Amino acid sequence: MRIAHISDLHFTTFFKKSNLGSINYMLEYALKLKADHIVITGDLTDNADKNDFLILRDLFENLGILSSEKLSLVIGNHDIFGGVQTAEDIFSFPEKCRSVNFNEKVQDFYSYFSETFDNCVYFSEDTIFPFAKILDGVLIAGMNSIAEYSKAKNIFASNGAVSIEQFDATLKILENFNKDVHSKIVLIHHHFSKIKSKNSGSFGGFWQNIERQTMKLRKKKRLLNLFNQYDINLVLHGHYHETKEYHRNRIRFLNAGGSFKNQYQNEFFINFIDVEPSGIKIETHNLHSPKDGFEMGSILSGGNNSLERKFALPEIIAN
Repeated sequence: MRIAHISDLHFTTFFKKSNLGSINYMLEYALKLKADHIVITGDLTDNADKNDFLILRDLFENLGILSSEKLSLVIGNHDIFGGVQTAEDIFSFPEKCRSVNFNEKVQDFYSYFSETFDNCVYFSEDTIFPFAKILDGVLIAGMNSIAEYSKAKNIFASNGAVSIEQFDATLKILENFNKDVHSKIVLIHHHFSKIKSKNSGSFGGFWQNIERQTMKLRKKKRLLNLFNQYDINLVLHGHYHETKEYHRNRIRFLNAGGSFKNQYQNEFFINFIDVEPSGIKIETHNLHSPKDGFEMGSILSGGNNSLERKFALPEIIAN
């Protein structure tokens, strides 16, 4: 089974130049490289705008991937609270977050992409997360790691937390299907890696430095112990804007947070994960976006070790 993994689309049509063409290209590229399933680990939109969700829904539908068999989604903090769009917003953003109806926003996310949640297994009543689906002997479990707004603990609404109710439901999923599959993959928005701030004089860099201090996933150890207990093969996430493979407590993590927002201008990243009973192989493809269209860049290939840059390229796929 081949899974394509991207994250943090940050799509918006109002505040910034639309990146819909890039998103469309990435998804078409994944399908042309025979991805059986596509995973997007949160922050589909930049400002939680209804029209932006609907445009993405239409895109998924037009590409033939708006189904549970073809697409899995988890929610990101921007899909609930939006984000800072102008310099002036930094002062009003906490109040905006405070006024958000958290549960209503999660329900809205489900309603926009409900087809992708069909035929899933749930062990918690009246909730969308966690969900589980089994495809070709692979268990895919999706979690909501977005924490509700808190003036004391989550003033910029970018910290993460997994409730004890969701933790218990995930435990039940793993208990029930642990012996029925050859591989287990968890989808979550927040990262488990340690991040370092970089100084920058720009407003964007200034805001990113603030976010880096307020992007913590609380009670990670509880989740790490759970993943260890049930031999999770891979955790896919986004949130922190880099493309990276790493290990924590013998668990393999893959970040696609740099798919669209990263330090490289006009470069985009997509992870390909080939899952077989014998193991998992990961390749990260780097695409460039010149003025006259897209072209292939290098490939990062990862086995049991961290990703390393290689220069053997697959066939170039024209835009």
